[in-house]
Amino acid sequence: MSYLSMLNNDDSKPSTDADRDQEPMRGKDLLRLERNSGLLRLAKLSLQDYEWRVGFFKDREADRQVEESLARMMGDEASYVRPMDASEKNIGPLGLWEKESVEWLQQVIDEEGRRAREIVRLGGILVRPMDASMGPGEIDQLGPLGAIEKRVVDFLESIQRSERERTKSRVLRPKDLEASKRGPLGEAELRASEAIREILNSEKIRMQQSRIRDGIVRPIDVPGPLGELEMAVLEVVRAEEQRKLETEENGGAVLVRPMDAKTKGPLGELEAQATEAVKRLTDEERQRVRNIQRYLDENRPMQQAQPSILGMLETFVVGVVRAPILLFQIFSRVRDLLDSETIDKSDAKILEEKNSSIEKK
Repeated sequence: MSYLSMLNNDDSKPSTDADRDQEPMRGKDLLRLERNSGLLRLAKLSLQDYEWRVGFFKDREADRQVEESLARMMGDEASYVRPMDASEKNIGPLGLWEKESVEWLQQVIDEEGRRAREIVRLGGILVRPMDASMGPGEIDQLGPLGAIEKRVVDFLESIQRSERERTKSRVLRPKDLEASKRGPLGEAELRASEAIREILNSEKIRMQQSRIRDGIVRPIDVPGPLGELEMAVLEVVRAEEQRKLETEENGGAVLVRPMDAKTKGPLGELEAQATEAVKRLTDEERQRVRNIQRYLDENRPMQQAQPSILGMLETFVVGVVRAPILLFQIFSRVRDLLDSETIDKSDAKILEEKNSSIEKK
């Protein structure tokens, strides 16, 4: 057998076209398996992290509810540190914002936990957020990430459908499609074209009126978007002119704020709303500072039942700080006793008479 025939009969190389086609397919399968195994490991780690986070949040919430129950039993309000833990009558804008944010974050964590559990169940197959439902009987209910992804996907698909329909119908502009087939691009173009058309029509009418009256007609005298804009600007200007007159009537010594003017304009309403929001934030933070001080007094590390490194450190520091103060107080008391004088005989006799009268009674 020649050397060439040995090479042709070698089993280590593909001998047919089918074998040559199967080689890259095996490589793709291996790559897919490796990717699925890596995603499966990540999903398992994410699932462990989710269980740890849920347990931690539940423990903290249970401790807080126990503290609130004990405080209500004692006729008091539980102290808090976070704005969202304030009572309903004391909660402010920051507390409401934090509460909504935390609830949204908890929903995201629960959603990702369900998605990781589904990936583990499927053996490492990728599951998109919009495909992870709340439960077996709640397919239409998605988490925050799933709802966002679904809205984005639906938006892009609606654009694709409308553009395909526009291509089939040979319509030049997206806004010229039928209302049932018009997509987001068509709706946006339609609104923009209608606004531009309103401006052009109002400007044509204004030009005609200017020619008839032999003068300039302002946009405010003709209905249209530019007239509404000029009206809003004039309202601000008139309110500021009235505020200037009120300031001059007071001698100019005290500046009248927009919110304190007799005629409140848009700036006055805006300032009043901003002032009210700042006042609510200030009251909320003052109440929270008082509760933080109270919480720190009630939960000092040195007063905990179980000793800790921080508690021992605080005990040592407090002892070091209080020792000179205690020694100074003892020294001052001893000095006062040494400087005191003895009681005279007359004063001693008066004290004896008082004591005897008290004993007789």
